[in-house]
Amino acid sequence: MQREWLDPYLLDVQAVFSSAEERFQRYPEPLVGHALEQLRLLHPSRKESGHSCIGYITPLWMQHTEGLPSEQAHLLSTACLLHMLYFLNLDDIMDEPTEESVLKLSLGNLYYVDALQTYGALFESSSVFWIHFRKVILDWAVSVNGELHLDYFQQNPLLIAQKASPSQIGIIGALLLLEQPDRIVPVCSAMNIVLMTLQMTDDFTDTKQDAVHGNYNSYLSHISAALQQEYLTHPLKDSVHQNVFNSHLMNSYADIAHHFNRILATSSSSLPQFISLNSYLCNTLVQAVHDIKEHKQRLYRGGFHYWISESQPEISDEEQADSV
Repeated sequence: MQREWLDPYLLDVQAVFSSAEERFQRYPEPLVGHALEQLRLLHPSRKESGHSCIGYITPLWMQHTEGLPSEQAHLLSTACLLHMLYFLNLDDIMDEPTEESVLKLSLGNLYYVDALQTYGALFESSSVFWIHFRKVILDWAVSVNGELHLDYFQQNPLLIAQKASPSQIGIIGALLLLEQPDRIVPVCSAMNIVLMTLQMTDDFTDTKQDAVHGNYNSYLSHISAALQQEYLTHPLKDSVHQNVFNSHLMNSYADIAHHFNRILATSSSSLPQFISLNSYLCNTLVQAVHDIKEHKQRLYRGGFHYWISESQPEISDEEQADSV
């Protein structure tokens, strides 16, 4: 099945990745090898990385649908890709500090300098772009710090999109280059739904890892709210662990994504690629829930002791009844 938000733009994407690779070849050893490996892991030819392209692909969309000049689109997309790598490294370090933290911080700063230089080739220092740029970074900074003591998902599911707010830079820059600043707010609002859904799918996939490391996770927040408990990122209450695979809670979590997907589909400000990507993410989330249910059913058919032998959290009495 064609990925409408990605496949028609693969030639442009490849050109952007080649541009980034040329820059990385000028990095000092041994950083160059690590930079090229991070770039390879992000390349959309890898199936699992295709949906994360929203951080850099929006200028390429605007090239084909809005007439943004190719040179500007490729340059802006390259800057966004570099910037995205910077934030991915920061995110990894904040989520799970490792022995590679120094390496990732070192590379991150090289990415950031190159990103700023590339943005600067497109926008004068007096451009309103830099006002939007500062706001986006402020939104990101507030979000990643707020997760330590605020339950964003329960306040408003869209608030979890702020963690990915730097992904808006590409669309903001493209609209400014097209001299359409009035579209920035509504288009970014539509984009926030995609960023929220992307975060929801990631959180559902990373539930176990986030529970271990005490990272904020919207699905664990959803479970806590359903149990009428305050969400504490660490240590989690046993009742939350016991309901991770509760069918009703998994379904209601996916329903939230579908609710916002319907809003996006009817929005006059939404780009067609937003709708295509968001629908794909919603379907991915539903499929993940379905796979877990199927796995549970197989375990029950094989005997309850087989279920116990699996390294899975226990499920509640209500969930046992639901699955039999």
